[in-house]
Amino acid sequence: MSTTTNAPQKAKNPVSRAFASLKKVYVARHAKSDVEKKYKIGKELGSGNFAIVKLATRRDAEAQKCAVKIIDKALCAGKEDMIDIELAVLNKVDHPHIIGMHEHFDTKDKLYLILDYVEGGELFDRIVDEGNFTEQDASRIMRQMTEAIQYLHELNIVHRDLKPENLLFKTRESSSDIMITDFGLAKLVDEQQALKTACGTPNYVAPEILMQKGYGKEVDVWSLGVILYILLCGYPPFYDEQDAALFEIIMKGTFDFDERYWSEISKDVKNLISNILKVDPDQRINTYQILKHPWITGIKSLPTVNLSKSISKNLKKDPRIIEDEK
Repeated sequence: MSTTTNAPQKAKNPVSRAFASLKKVYVARHAKSDVEKKYKIGKELGSGNFAIVKLATRRDAEAQKCAVKIIDKALCAGKEDMIDIELAVLNKVDHPHIIGMHEHFDTKDKLYLILDYVEGGELFDRIVDEGNFTEQDASRIMRQMTEAIQYLHELNIVHRDLKPENLLFKTRESSSDIMITDFGLAKLVDEQQALKTACGTPNYVAPEILMQKGYGKEVDVWSLGVILYILLCGYPPFYDEQDAALFEIIMKGTFDFDERYWSEISKDVKNLISNILKVDPDQRINTYQILKHPWITGIKSLPTVNLSKSISKNLKKDPRIIEDEK
């Protein structure tokens, strides 16, 4: 990094001004001891590229359990804007189906985000463990996910990384609410300007991201459709072992409802999925339309067939085998 001189300088360009503002944000405001005085840090709950999540317990009389996301700043060098946006999003959101942040501590080396602690486990893990899952359960989960995404979109926030690993149950009860977490790739959007950064998880990424023509909030709706499809059969609508080939399949948008796995699943949800997984985002239904769909509203009674056995079997199976069977 170059050193500052006293020589006259031209006005900073927008990128320089943005970088300067980020440097101001990351001036350390806390010490590690500030965190440890208030919270007892416990076992690891999960980890990612830049952070680990641990169980934490308040040391005061409440003894409240929390999750603490510990972001290593050294691993985020050059990506400081992502942390800045995640903080901005978490400070802004307050919704029953979104993991909330209580406070944060900014130390020299790490950023500590004190988050809601949920103990119900990941979405697909629960389906496998419980042994009982019906379209009624899937409808409830889809409604809650969509309500959360609609809320984010109304705040001009795009999640950009919706996937089963980022969907957690609040409690261990069978009727527990679903919670959306991890805003590491989230973005605050301008209605007048399309996003262009390629990001997301391969199986869940929307075709317009891959086409690099600019995209908006519709990418989250596509991911919801992929998750719903897997939720009902246990395998993805688009699959290939190689990412390049997978992306070609996604951009074509061709998928089917194999009768061997979908024969007992209602036409209504197939209609919903088909209207979500539209390659053209202008043809894709939005969150408001999803929430008005008969399969979501409960206007029509839904099948009570237990899909858990088939879903669990396919979740554990290599998707290539399922493709070969077709």
